[in-house]
Amino acid sequence: MGKVKGKHRLDKYYHLAKEQGYRSRAAWKLIQLDSKFSFLRSSQSVLDLCAAPGGWMQVAVKHVPVGSLVIGVDLDPIRPIRGAISVQQDITTPKCRSTIKKLMAENGCRAFDLVLHDGSPNVGGAWAKEATSQNSLVIDSVKLATELLAPKGTFITKIFRSQDYNAVLYCLRQLFEKVEVDKPLASRSASAEIYIIGFKYKAPSKIDPRLLDVKHLFQGGKEPPKVIDVLGATKQKRHRDGYEDGATVLRKVCSVADFVWSDNPVQVLGTFSSMSFDDPSCLAIRDHTLTTEEVKSLCDDLRVLAKQDFKYLLKWRLQIRKALSPEKIKTLTVVESESKEGEDEDERVLNEIEEKTNILEKKQKKEKKLKAKRRAKEKARKALGIQVDATEDGYGDQDLFSLSSIKGKKDLVAVDNSIYDKETTKVSDESDEEAQEHSSSDLDSGDERRRHDDNIEALFDESYERIWVEWKVNQNRESDPNKHT
Repeated sequence: MGKVKGKHRLDKYYHLAKEQGYRSRAAWKLIQLDSKFSFLRSSQSVLDLCAAPGGWMQVAVKHVPVGSLVIGVDLDPIRPIRGAISVQQDITTPKCRSTIKKLMAENGCRAFDLVLHDGSPNVGGAWAKEATSQNSLVIDSVKLATELLAPKGTFITKIFRSQDYNAVLYCLRQLFEKVEVDKPLASRSASAEIYIIGFKYKAPSKIDPRLLDVKHLFQGGKEPPKVIDVLGATKQKRHRDGYEDGATVLRKVCSVADFVWSDNPVQVLGTFSSMSFDDPSCLAIRDHTLTTEEVKSLCDDLRVLAKQDFKYLLKWRLQIRKALSPEKIKTLTVVESESKEGEDEDERVLNEIEEKTNILEKKQKKEKKLKAKRRAKEKARKALGIQVDATEDGYGDQDLFSLSSIKGKKDLVAVDNSIYDKETTKVSDESDEEAQEHSSSDLDSGDERRRHDDNIEALFDESYERIWVEWKVNQNRESDPNKHT
């Protein structure tokens, strides 16, 4: 019995790859990247690292110029592909370098115009370890590319969005004139993978070895932990960076005392998932009369709280600070004023957030209704076979009244003599005001729409007649100048 694959993995790109004869659905990722950046057509030699099972090699052979050199390297064997050379080697070993250079010499290739890398370790459960292994593999491919890539060449690699992503991006920006980041549609949205494209390799004569040293490059690449904005009015955007580095549990607990005496309480609420009263420093806070059972239940799980609950905790924090530090308040009266100012500031911020949220929701509802109304009108017109009204609000055909219709000097003179006279300008202004009234009122009556169309058509006929008369007069003058002296 064969291996059962999840239905969610058999998406449309899987079936398209089977129909087109590609060995993997990843072939569509390279096709979509090439359609956007166009790098395969100009590549006379291509090196594909970690190429198994050979989907990217198939795409390269199909799109590069005829007679180009395509070499694929991988630890696993690659079934033969017509027009390409397969090598079973480890890209991190000197033996692989010597094998590739030997094949280049046999085929008369001095350097590769394009180096591809779509390799990744076997994905399991240890995200941080796998992301580091993937990024180390990327640096190994960059090392090989610095030796084999031609000046002004292109390098494409897959990378996982993790704590080392910025370090890899920095490394490539030192070696290439232009670096682009893209995630093709064929890449699953649930995947943390992303593709980096380096254009115009600088080919420096000397490269700092620390730039390609994984230990030195990744030691400062750790990003600060993410803080959730608990008072934010908008929904947080989802990130595909994986779990936090070193995090072994999903529940993060801090003491209530840290929250009460913290200078940034909102950050504490957004960083931790629970606040505990078990610490000895929290006994006075736990036994205080202001600490009710409701406060304790809210502190037990912060991830399920709403904005009003966070507001309640912030107010309780100000009250408990004032109650537990009377001596400090007597000696430093600034503390009380700061507490009041902080409470007023929190209240003001919350009210401002609520006000902006309401305005944004109303604007979105209005735009949604307008779009739905336009879609309904377009659907009705298509069903009845009616063309789109060019005078309606929202019509965006920029070529309808294009100046490209003026072919010569005579047409320009005719337009200059007739279109911009005062009478025509006055009529056009009146028609514009009438069109604005119709579009603003958004009338749906058939009679009024026909009347409006008749007015526009009459205006066009009058303008056309004026242009034709002027053009005819000019033609007569040019043909017989003595006749009109």
